[in-house]
This record gives sequence, C-alpha cells and structure tokens, in this order.
Amino acid sequence: MSTSSKTTPVGSWLDRRDLVAEQATAAAADRRVDYVLSSEIDDARARLSAWVVERAEATAKRVGFRWAPSAHAPSVYADLCMAVFASSVVGHPLAVSSQHSDAVVLISPEANHAWRFVHDVARVERNLTFSLPDEFALALWHLEELEHDGFSPGTLEYDFLKADTLGQVIVNAVARRFPEDQARFALDCQQFGFEQGILREIRRKSS
Repeated sequence: MSTSSKTTPVGSWLDRRDLVAEQATAAAADRRVDYVLSSEIDDARARLSAWVVERAEATAKRVGFRWAPSAHAPSVYADLCMAVFASSVVGHPLAVSSQHSDAVVLISPEANHAWRFVHDVARVERNLTFSLPDEFALALWHLEELEHDGFSPGTLEYDFLKADTLGQVIVNAVARRFPEDQARFALDCQQFGFEQGILREIRRKSS
C-alpha cells in the first residue's frame, strides 16, 4: 500500500514569489509617478488663488461693487439677497465672512475673502439658497467655471476646488459640519483620493 503527500512544487512557489515582487515594484513605481512635490502643490494653490482673485475682480467690475471682510456678514439667504441688492444700488462693498479663513486651501485669508465674494454673488444671481441641493448645484457650477478657464479634472487646481466646494458640501451633508481645517481636508482629498479624503475628515471628528 503506497501513500502520497500533497506538495507544492518549488517552481510554482518561485513563480508566485517573482510575481509578487513584480507587483510590488510596479506599485512602488506607481507611487513615484503619483507623488506630487510640495512645490507643485504650492504652485497650484497660488494659481488657484490667482484665478479666484481674477474672478472676484471681474465680478466686482460687472456688478458695480466690491467686497469687505466682516465678522457680521449675512448668513441667511434672505439677508444675503438684501445685502447684494443694497450694494448694487448704493455701490458699497458687500460684507463677506472673515471667519475661518486661516486654514484654507488658498494662499491667504485675503484670497479666501475674494472667493467668498464670488461665491455669495453667484449664489444670489443663480437663486441658490443654503439648502444642500442648492449648495451641491453651486459647487458644480464653480467647477464648470474653473474647467472652462482651462483647469480640467485631474489638475491639482481642480482637485483642490472640488474638495473646497463639493467635498465640503458632502461632509456637511453626512456629518452636519464643515471641515475645521479646510487646507488639510483639501490636501487629504488630493493625496488619498476624493472619497477617502472625505471619509478621513468625517472620522477625524467622529472618533
């Protein structure tokens, strides 16, 4: 009576080992390709900020009034509509929120104030309230405008604005709050992917 034991051929194991090594090498190469230098991030943030300021200046020229940061800016849609109307009649600057402008993806609080001016005027002109569906629609419109000006999906500038607009809307919808550190949130979305960046932000405050 003969017995046999089930064995794994050495050659088969070596083949698998080589395959794993090749996959690991390929993954490392992918990481090198996907790696973004800090200087590239800084340049992209600067370009996005320049785009924002340019949009703000163009908007101010079109509507006939500028903006001024204030701790008492309108936070209710009806109040914002009245403030925009008053500025359009009198020409005085529109008050935009000066709060939470330090940890942002743009390069300065001043650039963020300009962004809020663009955001607030667009909200009123497009009749979009502070409801989540309207916030989502406004975020998509901003991204369309950015793409129209040459920053296509996949660019760092597009990724950063997507996180700053659409990403924040999603975080607010799920967690009922906005990211405390907006710059960190945008960088996480770029580094780990949009969805993973949102998940990390939600868990950051939930844990």
